[in-house]
Amino acid sequence: MRIAIDAMGGDRAPAAPVEGALRALDAFVDVEIVLVGVEAAIQAELDRLGATPEQRARLPIETADHVAAMGEDPVKAVRGNKGNSARVCAELLRDGSVRGVVNMGSTGAAVAAAQLWVGRLPGVRRPGIAVPFPRPGGATIVVDAGANPENRAEDLFQYAIMARLYAASTMNIAEPRIGILSIGEEEHKGNKLVHETWALFRERGVKDFVGNVEPREFFQDKAEVVVADGFTGNVALKAAEGMAEYLLGGLKEAVKRGQCPPEVLGGLAERVDYAEYGGAPLLGVRGPYLIGHGRSDGRAFFNAVRAVRAYEEHHVGERTVEELAAVAPAATSGEK
Repeated sequence: MRIAIDAMGGDRAPAAPVEGALRALDAFVDVEIVLVGVEAAIQAELDRLGATPEQRARLPIETADHVAAMGEDPVKAVRGNKGNSARVCAELLRDGSVRGVVNMGSTGAAVAAAQLWVGRLPGVRRPGIAVPFPRPGGATIVVDAGANPENRAEDLFQYAIMARLYAASTMNIAEPRIGILSIGEEEHKGNKLVHETWALFRERGVKDFVGNVEPREFFQDKAEVVVADGFTGNVALKAAEGMAEYLLGGLKEAVKRGQCPPEVLGGLAERVDYAEYGGAPLLGVRGPYLIGHGRSDGRAFFNAVRAVRAYEEHHVGERTVEELAAVAPAATSGEK
């Protein structure tokens, strides 16, 4: 199974991507990883980490000499530069040269490249970013977390189908429960989109639907999958990230002052560590496409490869198309 990694994407590139790739080769004998980026920089990192000839044979390099900067318009970055690393990764997936992509660089560039060159699965209206929120004993996947600021009820229905299949395959959850992000648990709470999604879920009989889910319940045992429009989901994500950084920062100061044992800080940091899940899949495109935090380390890249491999092993894309066609024929009618 060939998987492409954007070796120039992220704050710690190329060190973290190359480290993660080497860890993945050791763990999965059936995986080959295409490192996309500046060859000299990648080779230097392989030398530093002591890559063996056997490992290098499973680490082909695809040259890409441009990386989308944070302030750069993402669509212009990928459209205007054929050697953009996010674009090269997407083109490899489109052409069938790889089975999946891992990209921890600019989220905007990664999503733009996927939309422009990979394309959607048959029947999917809008791809969605599925972000795992840690909670005791597992995670809550929230989708969409930023790919589409505006959505229809049909999109949220499709997110539920796609995220349920992804959760079952990569998180070993037999029957993922599904909820709708809203401002209260009661059915009458929420805006027009929430009410329309409720009606659609009832009409099509969404399995294990638990009703509305409030943002605070991401961190509780309420549902494994929560669907939302991309604007609301992204606001919830940013608010949660800000609170986590605030709390961890306060604990760090308390440790420095001797007011808190270091193991308390370490334990909390481990519980909220995004690296455990690798990244967030862009569900609905033609193939597993993992995007992630710019601060991702080698472990995050390794876990992203693991998630891509599980996605392919469980045929999540094919099952998505089949299930959408079976439960909602209108969704596969070619509506744009």
